[in-house]
Amino acid sequence: MKKLRVAILWILCIFLCTGIITMITWYRFTPESIAGNSITTEETDITKITTSWFDDFFSQYEGPFVPFTYRIKDKKIENISVLDEEQNLIQIDYLIKPVSNNLQFITYYTASPQNDGWYLSQDVLQWEKENNTYTIVSRISPVQYQIQTDESLRTPQIQHYAMADEEETYVFQNEKLYVTYDHGKNLIEVPIAYEDIAGTNNGLYDEQLPEHGYIVQKDFTGFVGYDQNGSYLIYSKDMGNNWQTQRLFPVNYRSENIYFNKTETKYYLTLALDRSLGNDYYATYVSNNLKDWISIKNTELNNLTPVSFISDGVGYFQVGTSENGDILVYYTQDEGNSYQTITIPAHETTFLGNTIKPFKEMEYVYKDNNKIYMVVSQGEFGDYAKDNSLVKGLYESSDGINFTFVEEFTEPVTLAG
Repeated sequence: MKKLRVAILWILCIFLCTGIITMITWYRFTPESIAGNSITTEETDITKITTSWFDDFFSQYEGPFVPFTYRIKDKKIENISVLDEEQNLIQIDYLIKPVSNNLQFITYYTASPQNDGWYLSQDVLQWEKENNTYTIVSRISPVQYQIQTDESLRTPQIQHYAMADEEETYVFQNEKLYVTYDHGKNLIEVPIAYEDIAGTNNGLYDEQLPEHGYIVQKDFTGFVGYDQNGSYLIYSKDMGNNWQTQRLFPVNYRSENIYFNKTETKYYLTLALDRSLGNDYYATYVSNNLKDWISIKNTELNNLTPVSFISDGVGYFQVGTSENGDILVYYTQDEGNSYQTITIPAHETTFLGNTIKPFKEMEYVYKDNNKIYMVVSQGEFGDYAKDNSLVKGLYESSDGINFTFVEEFTEPVTLAG
């Protein structure tokens, strides 16, 4: 009996040590970047070189010593196209199947979901040869490559907007971003490249930033920018006297819609990581230090927008509408670990002689004087307008769950002259 106990203890110790070693290995795991990676071979065919590199590179993310957030269980190449033989430019379309559905995987691989657990990624790679070593010196998306090579897409076009009539807001002047905390009396320049903040995926420039994708407040101001290495956050905690930057995700697809919320001790960020079949794929992250961003755990809440967090852990996710036109919203009080569906009653009004229910989509939620307010818009195809501005609906709640309609209002956008 004593020998049996000793054997059991030894087995437990072995399992414990193995677990500790695995956890340490996972903690120290750092994913390699595709750009800068190399392969040594006597092969000269760029397609075959890319194929060999693909198998070797992605094998590093297989096996028990790779964290679940990065581990894959299968991979395959869909297509390799030579774009410029002289420049060693190729496009590779490939599928990878993760062990788990953690969104950190999607972020790292710049992948979009397909059928049966596969994710599709597309990269344009440029190889540089030195002796028998081929190194990837550039990695961009097919859209970026098209912009770089199509003259018609490189002609910059800029859409200007007048500064909003708000005490704390932003404005562009001469291709520079400024913030103000006093209705524009004093403008403070934000040290960010114009292309990083106003650039779009199609090579144009738009100075109207995503409406809820930035924060301008006296205690915190933050904007999301994009460069060739992905997205990053530029922020200030002292009204623009000092600015800091923090890398976000190695994905340089620019999210058309961004939702950025600051609560008591946390920050919540929702943005698109990729675009597939005409649709953006969104993910929501939370941080308490602006450096470490963790994706929400509940996959039911992934790819839902708009998203609005009003306090630590308490947030709202737009879902859709019911058959009778009521607005459906997911409500969480524990950062998405669990949620409940709440119903916002549809508001009826008369427009051009017809009875309509125009408000269909939660836009954002905020707190004021111990009340919780929800702004509901008409969605992408709304046409109910007053004074040349689309109408929105304002709802009120005392408990954050049961909302009643308050009033209609408009928020005009002013083009700069």
